[in-house]
Amino acid sequence: MKLKLILIVLLVFTGLFNVKAQFGKDFQEEKQPQLQKRFFMGGGIGFWIWPREGYVYVSPLLGYHISPSFDVGVRLSYSYYWYNYSGLKFDENDYGGGVFGRYYLFFFQDLFIHAEYEFLSHEEPTNIYFTPPDIYTFTMKRVPLHNIYVGAGYRQWISQNAFVSLLVLFNLNETEYAPNNPIIRIGFGVGL
Repeated sequence: MKLKLILIVLLVFTGLFNVKAQFGKDFQEEKQPQLQKRFFMGGGIGFWIWPREGYVYVSPLLGYHISPSFDVGVRLSYSYYWYNYSGLKFDENDYGGGVFGRYYLFFFQDLFIHAEYEFLSHEEPTNIYFTPPDIYTFTMKRVPLHNIYVGAGYRQWISQNAFVSLLVLFNLNETEYAPNNPIIRIGFGVGL
């Protein structure tokens, strides 16, 4: 059932990106681009699955070109993690969102620096006790995370209105529950 839900979410999410629009390099050459050419959407997906555990991540975003060299936007994120090994079995659901800014370097317009604030509601197993024979008891708790990411990225155009991006980010507010540095994201975007 969970695998079907994950596949449906991925299909719906990727179906959103069959949008045709004028975007990209024409935008950079125009003096005053139209308002609708300033918006773009995109995001990223990720997953890994092992025999006894797995992880699925979905993160759509909506951005706005303030100028050819500066973008701002909002990003939502959801991740699902499951673990089932030696009597310990649990699921985690994390969700949140953030705001970001990107500045494209004037000497090479596909390289950019990226800054982002993210709020994440993280679910964590706690108070784990082992009682023989191989029985674990625990409680789940929610932990609020305030992540501040800075880093750099590269954008590669794959058509006139679509691109793929690679980011390497560092969390300046790293805690025991936050993702480990560095954070690598692969995403994509299309013009609206």
